[in-house]
Amino acid sequence: MSERFKVDLDELDSVVRQLRHLRADMDEPSQKVKYSTTIPKSAFGSNFLEATDLAGAHDDMQTYMSDVIHALHDLIHKFGEKTEASRGAYEDQEHDTKNSMNG
Repeated sequence: MSERFKVDLDELDSVVRQLRHLRADMDEPSQKVKYSTTIPKSAFGSNFLEATDLAGAHDDMQTYMSDVIHALHDLIHKFGEKTEASRGAYEDQEHDTKNSMNG
């Protein structure tokens, strides 16, 4: 006995929309990490040995956070593209199945 299943294309559309919205929402944190967390090296002081280490640690963390956000952005984008492609494939299959049953 063959099992039948149905894919809810509206749900896949909803997922694609949500992923696009999430991706757009990622722009704000990306901009904040890049521009709103910058601290001038002079703010860490200049008359003690650890000032350079503190400034370097800050720069490293800022770069790390920027990389993480970029990786998340890419992951969301790739997942969205794959979801959209799957949605199209299911729609095509549904169309082909209806045509073969009516033909």
